[in-house]
Amino acid sequence: MYYIDTNILIYANDIESPFHQSASEIFNNILSREEVIINEIVLTEFFSIITDSRKMAFPWSTDQVKHYIKILLDAVHELHFLNIEIITDAFKSIKQFDIKRYGIYDHLIAHSMKFYGVSRLVTLNRKDFEKYGFIKEIISPDRS
Repeated sequence: MYYIDTNILIYANDIESPFHQSASEIFNNILSREEVIINEIVLTEFFSIITDSRKMAFPWSTDQVKHYIKILLDAVHELHFLNIEIITDAFKSIKQFDIKRYGIYDHLIAHSMKFYGVSRLVTLNRKDFEKYGFIKEIISPDRS
């Protein structure tokens, strides 16, 4: 099973991105094997970014996102949610991992992985997750 980071969903759906092809291939391959796990944070970040004209050349409408998320949720193996244990564990180690600003999202995703026993991740931000020893495999699309 693989956690999918937000940037993979963004690039898999942004045909203008230089990362589109590699992100799309990896995501669709894992999705076809029914090995995709999505965290609620990823859905929230995806919505926020894909509808933001400051971040996307061609932002989606809320109806487009709603339709895509419905299809996505029907296709993924599991949807994981934060709970008190994950949040408590994550906030205990904020200083240790020097978490600031938007780094909290990746930190919560990593601690969700730990809680749910998932050790594989697909992301373009390899360096943001390498510091977590419990993540054993990080797949990152070709950035060239």
